[in-house]
Amino acid sequence: METIVITGATSGFGVNWLYQLDETKQCRFFILGRDEIKFKSLVSNKPLKNEAHFVHCRLDSLSSIEKAISEIQNKAVKVDILINNAGVWSSDDIAFSKDDIEMTLAVNHLAPFVLTGMLLPLLAKSGNASVVNTASFRHKDANPSTHDIQLKQNYSSENAYCNSKLYSVLFTQKLASLLSNTQISVNCFDPGIVDTEMLRKAFPKSIAFVYPLFRKLVARTPEKGAQTGIYLSKPNLTTGHYYKDCKIREVSKLASSHTLSDWLWEESEKLTGYSYPVSLEVGV
Repeated sequence: METIVITGATSGFGVNWLYQLDETKQCRFFILGRDEIKFKSLVSNKPLKNEAHFVHCRLDSLSSIEKAISEIQNKAVKVDILINNAGVWSSDDIAFSKDDIEMTLAVNHLAPFVLTGMLLPLLAKSGNASVVNTASFRHKDANPSTHDIQLKQNYSSENAYCNSKLYSVLFTQKLASLLSNTQISVNCFDPGIVDTEMLRKAFPKSIAFVYPLFRKLVARTPEKGAQTGIYLSKPNLTTGHYYKDCKIREVSKLASSHTLSDWLWEESEKLTGYSYPVSLEVGV
């Protein structure tokens, strides 16, 4: 029986991802989230077939992530699939996490960075594990500053989001390379423009009046948005790739930069105070 750890499964297309996995697998879920009442309401309306453990976790808090990992370690002997799906589109004014880190960066990139690293020992025990990170085509619109990763000097919610999705791609490729001699695959994907609350929040306010039409004619259903995530939630795949519609796609020039990838890894370790194991082998 597989063990699946998933974030972002109580809203957006993550709900569909969760229930499609539940339909097709015999597994045990560890569902990380902030609101247990919301989760209980979700499964009360539509019960899960598989065993599910709700793990309280605020992805804007490193201490909360550590406590969540400890709970998983106490209950699971291995992790077969780790799904880093949770994400935010922050407010127009810069906001900061519990650790005083710009919120979008903290939740969309640093949380998966730490969560994945801390779960590596359990992923290694699977023998054939998968890590799936939700990225976006918006990574091609990123404009990162190597002197100001948090955008404190020139903040915009859109740039913060696009940068975070670039970081998702860079993180995926870097970690896949580091784990190349293991049985852990790491991939990311673009779900497309999906009809979710985040889409509504991200839509330009200046043309908000056309949002209902845009939502109807352009946005994908949550079911469609989850499709590639479902495809990647299985073993024996290639690793280190960016997918859309269940196919490997090209990434932006910035997302192909080893220099930027190395910079991001160093900055991530500095901001979180977390360093990956020196030896990223199966027995870490």
